[in-house]
Amino acid sequence: MGWIIWIIETLMCLGAGWLVAAALYPDKGVPHRLIVTLLVAPTLILVAMQALGVPGLLRPVWLGLLAPGVFAVPAWGAWRRLGRERALALLHSDLGAPARLAREAWREREPAVLTVVAAAGVLLFASLLVWIYKSWTWDPTWYHVPITAYAIQTASLDWIETSVPWTQSHPKNVELLAAWNCIFPLDNRLDDSSQLPFAVLGAAVTAAWAHAAGARKAFAAGVGAAWVLLPPMFLQVWSTHVDVACGAFLSAAVFFMRERPTARDRWMCLLALGLYAGTKMTGAFHLLMLGPWVAARGALELWEARGERWRRAGDVVLSLLALMAVGSFKYFQNLWKTGNPLWAFKVKVPLLGTELPGLFDPAAFYGTPPGESPLFFGAPGAFAHLLRSWYVESPTFWPDVRTGGFGPVFAYLLVPCLLLLVLELASPRSWKRNLPILGLALVALTVQAAWWPRFVIGVATAGLVALGVVHARLVRGPLRPGLSLLFLVLLGVTFWQGASAQVQMADLFMYAKSFKRALRADPLERSALQVVDWLWTTEWNLIKERELKAGDVVTYDESVNFLSEFFTRDYRTRVEYVPSEGEVRDYLARIDALKPRWVGVRRGSAAERALREQRGAEYLFPAPRSEIVLYRMPR
Repeated sequence: MGWIIWIIETLMCLGAGWLVAAALYPDKGVPHRLIVTLLVAPTLILVAMQALGVPGLLRPVWLGLLAPGVFAVPAWGAWRRLGRERALALLHSDLGAPARLAREAWREREPAVLTVVAAAGVLLFASLLVWIYKSWTWDPTWYHVPITAYAIQTASLDWIETSVPWTQSHPKNVELLAAWNCIFPLDNRLDDSSQLPFAVLGAAVTAAWAHAAGARKAFAAGVGAAWVLLPPMFLQVWSTHVDVACGAFLSAAVFFMRERPTARDRWMCLLALGLYAGTKMTGAFHLLMLGPWVAARGALELWEARGERWRRAGDVVLSLLALMAVGSFKYFQNLWKTGNPLWAFKVKVPLLGTELPGLFDPAAFYGTPPGESPLFFGAPGAFAHLLRSWYVESPTFWPDVRTGGFGPVFAYLLVPCLLLLVLELASPRSWKRNLPILGLALVALTVQAAWWPRFVIGVATAGLVALGVVHARLVRGPLRPGLSLLFLVLLGVTFWQGASAQVQMADLFMYAKSFKRALRADPLERSALQVVDWLWTTEWNLIKERELKAGDVVTYDESVNFLSEFFTRDYRTRVEYVPSEGEVRDYLARIDALKPRWVGVRRGSAAERALREQRGAEYLFPAPRSEIVLYRMPR
């Protein structure tokens, strides 16, 4: 029954998002309305989940009752604005878009459109991987997936008492969308699913922008689909690393800032920035960086709204509140709890010289002198490191791609196209078209560790749009199809490098070896299958799933690494943090009060000895790549 409710309500949300898109952009194409749908729909879900999560009422029954009301309000307003006939006509037109694209590609003899088929296949395969595998990638099992699990376990967005600071401090949008996909069926099967829609969002932004910049529809669709086929996207999209979503949100925000200011573009730009800020802390930095541009556009919009400035000013305020609704919660919570909105990083406030408290100096992570920001290429040699990553270093095709740029298609085609746009700035006539593209590329690169491709996905969007500009400028003849074929060849090499690496590294990424087994596994075995060596063994995961009952408590201490392993697949247990570094008597008192069934404790610690000698705990197993060991407590 839970799965049926999830399907129905998710379809309702997508329907509401599309109605809003159709009402706002009836004069634009399908990619435009797809972009708006994929910004509005997650916004509606997050509003509903936060409205219940803040007071601690995030239960399936309350969410199932509230969410349709949240979806209905904008849907009804959009329906009234459109009218039945116009809404149905736009729906019919949008559903017919794939057939029209195929006909145009055939008429144009445009081979680049083949990437659309490839990208659709990749997304379907990624969806299958989400369905058959438990979450296994490094950062998600460390702290992303536990955010989802804790939200469901506690039915709230309360501050999490844990030894994993990123689970405490990290913005939660992508993880809360994963919780939406898990809370109704109470099954963790889709806890890695929430980035999949944002791969489509990134592709739609790239395609719409390339077409607006002059590319033919078929080629624009091809470069949009290519966004999905770049390794940092397709290797990560079936996990909750969040970088694909961040790249899509940043690209969408700048996309809606490239034309003369309008109210509808302002709303979409601010929604994209809010979703980004509520997904990762770099979103807050990019929001501040783009703030003057946003403010200047707002001022121009108000200046031109003669006769209705007060009404337009109210609309501006509402759109800013929408940004805050999806982007500000975690920063206010961090500020309230720690005095630092960007906790757990220490933050040095510019100009004031004040340092906000935190656990970590960013310099320790990104190579700058102590206390100095790594942003704006602040780390020594950062720009040279970026170029080495793109052109010299061998790619590391982990799901969180860290070196190698975006592959040969980026290094040898997209970067030259961006440089051509830079040269064109000598002519002021190109500024309106080229400056937003180059602005996105520059803004995307002003983050820490810009040589990690997954942190700078926006530059790939800009490069693909620049390719669309160059392709459009070519006269008919052999140059245009030649560029299309070169693009396909380089993209094919790029995709093959990333995809084949997963098989070549099968000893590390054992999911490649386990594919057939996972495909045939029943839900219990699927949730227990060890597909990489930092997860618990299949044997002990099965015992956990079979032994632990509803309401049983499982505890862990500060020696935990991969926290998601402590949760059962249907969220029926309680996972609690009990630090063991203090006095042993205090630790035992806490254990006695919680009455846990399983206890995780640091190997060789005084607390471990006390559990065994004073409480009769039974040794079970050591967690891989961790100092924590698991014990069963006597009943």
